[in-house]
Amino acid sequence: MHVLASSSATVPAMFRSRVEADGGLEAYRVKTADGWRTTSWDAFAEQVDALSAGLADEGFEAGDGAAILGSCSPPWCIADLASIQLGGMSVGVYPNLLLDQIQFLLEDSGCSTLFVQGKEQFDRVVPLLEAVERLRILVVWDHDPAPRDGVWTLEALQDRGREVLGEQPSVVSARAAEVGADDRCLVVYTSGTTGRPKGVPLTHTNVLTALSGGDQLVEDVTPEDITLSFLPMAHVGEHVSGFYGRINLGLRAAFATNYDTVLGELQEVRPTYFGAVPRIFEKMYGRIHEEVAKANPRRQAIFRWAKALAQRRGRSLTGGPALGWVDRMWLPVAERLIFRRIRAVFGGRVKAFVTGSAPINVEILEFFTGLGMVIVEVYGLSEACGISFANSVDDIRLGTVGKPLPGVEYRLAEDGEILLRGPMVFGGYLNLPDTDGETFDADGYLRTGDIGIVDEGGWLRITDRKKNLIKTANGKYVAPARIEALVKEEPLVSQVYVHGDLRKYVVALITLDERETARVAEDLGVTEAELPTHPEVVRRVSFAVEHANERLARFEQLKAHAILPDDFSIEAETLTPTMKLRRKVVSERYATTLEELYS
Repeated sequence: MHVLASSSATVPAMFRSRVEADGGLEAYRVKTADGWRTTSWDAFAEQVDALSAGLADEGFEAGDGAAILGSCSPPWCIADLASIQLGGMSVGVYPNLLLDQIQFLLEDSGCSTLFVQGKEQFDRVVPLLEAVERLRILVVWDHDPAPRDGVWTLEALQDRGREVLGEQPSVVSARAAEVGADDRCLVVYTSGTTGRPKGVPLTHTNVLTALSGGDQLVEDVTPEDITLSFLPMAHVGEHVSGFYGRINLGLRAAFATNYDTVLGELQEVRPTYFGAVPRIFEKMYGRIHEEVAKANPRRQAIFRWAKALAQRRGRSLTGGPALGWVDRMWLPVAERLIFRRIRAVFGGRVKAFVTGSAPINVEILEFFTGLGMVIVEVYGLSEACGISFANSVDDIRLGTVGKPLPGVEYRLAEDGEILLRGPMVFGGYLNLPDTDGETFDADGYLRTGDIGIVDEGGWLRITDRKKNLIKTANGKYVAPARIEALVKEEPLVSQVYVHGDLRKYVVALITLDERETARVAEDLGVTEAELPTHPEVVRRVSFAVEHANERLARFEQLKAHAILPDDFSIEAETLTPTMKLRRKVVSERYATTLEELYS
């Protein structure tokens, strides 16, 4: 494995070094009607340079912002690199944002260029060419619009760039050489759980030092290794740790067609490394148990035996007691009957999963680890370039987010808040200098807003968000995230909102997952609208709550819950673009329902 971040001054320089080292090797692949089509690093670089030259010809200047609105895909990555190697900054935009939210991001970041995917999104954002003062260029892919001033297709702008390069071969390399380490590379917008989204500007130095610190997360990467990329590129995790991380490591990627095709394409790509949010593992864990429940008693008993063995093995591999000789003797049997079949769902050759952004039940971690699929939990935030704490593949403590990466300084405030400092930490929010006093403490440490504890070995365990902690009428502090994660092990559950500040006990509002409701409604012979009150659904959700309560202290247990008729959503402003709960909005919107749970 030849890593590049630590020896590179800028992200474009790192990319160029990767192309020079591995030009003929595969950089990425996409699925077409004829199967998976691969692209080399050399071809990738040609696409990026052509777009850069086209942008330069259209007047894209150093310091300009380029917003990118689209799914996780090669054009997104090409637009990103093309913009930043001209000295610009990339601004990721979630496809599910409302138009006024997109306009705010463009105006706040001062973008001159907007890349957009597909006809539907293009038709939505075209009016912004007139509405946003600094916006001059709209570049679309996966759509061929009617000619209009300021509008290009990605392919046409690349073709123009190739003409420019034919006349001025060094136009792009000269601009890239002028990019400085302390220049802004990208702006990531926070999800806005408590107000307006805030822009997080990250420099090339921020990004590269963060990547260098994360080199320990994976074993040696070879040309045979591959990952499946599908998470939103507007999120710092997929943008920095994912995309830029692959350039640093030389790891090839397969781009999933969309979120719904991930499980099927896992079996086609058979990735060796795989990053995912905890919900993916929770869903799979719940689905496995759902399928087992349909089997005959004998098969159910075999699964329960194998599951218990897997969890004991998972604990033994991550610092727990060693397996006894009886368990070791039965491992080959469990491997043949259960373990390898479940691994096959993920392609059968994953070396390590990486997960973060939300808590995940230790029981699930023990299970998958014992099956032979190591899950590496990490912790970070946009303001520190994504990952600041991490377990490593060969040194894991389940239920923790590991130890600080090299270069990360941390300490815990008196109330347990995690404070961070280091070259990967940003310098302050975009256009919000008055917030610096709230963002950093007197010693320059970033206030993360997360509460944690560190054990004797130095492993960090996140308990909850500082603003989310519930203090009951009895003076007990309850961390809602843990309770919500336990209930969401039921695959039919989408979102859980735990409520109870200054109340005698805690209650929950629960929504159903639209990816599951169609199948369940068909099985039950009812409409999806009838599901929230259907006896079978009520039973399944009640069982999920009871099972969660069994693993909670008495003061944490849910004493009542309600199944809502509709899921929380961005459109209803109950979720942020990153699918986090807007807790204040939910509590106000459903105040009547919550009061009924206490009556």
